[in-house]
Amino acid sequence: MRKAVLSGVLAFTLGPAAFLLALGALLNPAAQASCLPTTSSAFGNVRNTPALIPATSHVVMPLPAGTWVKTSGFGIRVHPVTGETKLHTGVDLAAPTGTHILAAADGRVVFAGAASGYGNLILIEHNVGGRTVTTGYAHMYADGIHVEVGQSVTAGEYIADVGVAGYLTGPHLHFEVRPGGTDGAPIDPEPWLASHGAVDIEAGTDPASAGCAASGGQASSFNGDDAGNLVDDPTTDGEITERTAHILAQIRANFPESSWACWSPRPGQPSEHSLGRACDGTFGNALGTAATGHALDYGWQVTNWVKDNARTLGVEYVIWQGRIWSVARADEGWRKYDGGGMHDPNSVTGGHYDHLHWTAKPLPRKLHLTEDSYGRCKRER
Repeated sequence: MRKAVLSGVLAFTLGPAAFLLALGALLNPAAQASCLPTTSSAFGNVRNTPALIPATSHVVMPLPAGTWVKTSGFGIRVHPVTGETKLHTGVDLAAPTGTHILAAADGRVVFAGAASGYGNLILIEHNVGGRTVTTGYAHMYADGIHVEVGQSVTAGEYIADVGVAGYLTGPHLHFEVRPGGTDGAPIDPEPWLASHGAVDIEAGTDPASAGCAASGGQASSFNGDDAGNLVDDPTTDGEITERTAHILAQIRANFPESSWACWSPRPGQPSEHSLGRACDGTFGNALGTAATGHALDYGWQVTNWVKDNARTLGVEYVIWQGRIWSVARADEGWRKYDGGGMHDPNSVTGGHYDHLHWTAKPLPRKLHLTEDSYGRCKRER
């Protein structure tokens, strides 16, 4: 495992013969999108298991808007420190020390640590438009790295802090793009970002919503007499609550391309699906196949509409693309989904990369009066 990671880092650092940089190479010191996220031995396991890194169409700029200035682009240049003429394999974005560095796309971290010349380096592998691509982020301090190898990240996620480590003359982010993976030849990151509609995220903005505004009409509240009354589920042969049916009807009216399944029997303890309080939706993709392209974009539109109207609709929480958002913890925004102890969050279905799940808020607990063996009234919940 160690050798595999090492070889991947060396390959990223050195590149093919036409683009060689010596291991000790000195690096230079110091752009609207569609919505939304693989290496031998350890790396090969990732590449041969694309389900672990679902395709993403959501690409963002690696630093927040307004925090950086470009100081050096991709290409042959005279190194400002050594005076040597050589290839600069990325783009340098000068920013104050501590500025948040953002993952450019959904993916999985394949390296995070010290690397000669880079100071410290993060490598993330992505599946963008069905193609493997690695992005690299360099010059952080060791304690400015906030991810670890094997970790899944989402586009716009805060992964590190701008630092002044390695060979450089000022704080900046050195950002690289290598199609094909860590051993691919580097390309100019700027056209790549532009061609994928990289979103400029304002500091503090929820990256999940950047460039992915919700569409759809106005939501209405449930105004029936009994939100918990069970009615026929139009998607299965089971039953769902009236509140769930109300939510489902509004989503279908606003997003007719979506497909839904609500009630389902579940072994063991009653689940939200078996209780008629939850529905799962796909957007042109089959269950078990990660949403990509139009399905991914459409899924984000539906998701954001449900999220933005959650209180009106009576939705408790939503899960989509490895993230969870709940009304109770709305101030925390989107959080990484850990599977809830029931699902594998790294799989396509377990991580909800193929379907949107939403749950209607729980029903109020009603107070019932019954008689005990002595004929006295007692309360039961």
